Amino acid sequence: MKEHNYSLKIFNGRVKVYVDDFVMFSFNQIDFVGYYAYKDDTDLYGLDIYLAREKAGQIQMEIYFKTKQNWLGVLKLLDEKL
Repeated sequence: MKEHNYSLKIFNGRVKVYVDDFVMFSFNQIDFVGYYAYKDDTDLYGLDIYLAREKAGQIQMEIYFKTKQNWLGVLKLLDEKL
């Protein structure tokens, strides 16, 4: 199984999560509430990033992964960097 490279970069207020130098997802740093949650289902691995909007209230960005390896790699990265 191939080892992937995970990184997180912040530039001009945008948080970008990279896997193998490709942007997997991004969000605005100012909207980030400061926490995220994971979902562990039988065959689907998910992640919720909680964001705030002034007028709309709190929203969440849902991200799903096909493989447990990528899911755990991104969770580890977020735990270390956020």
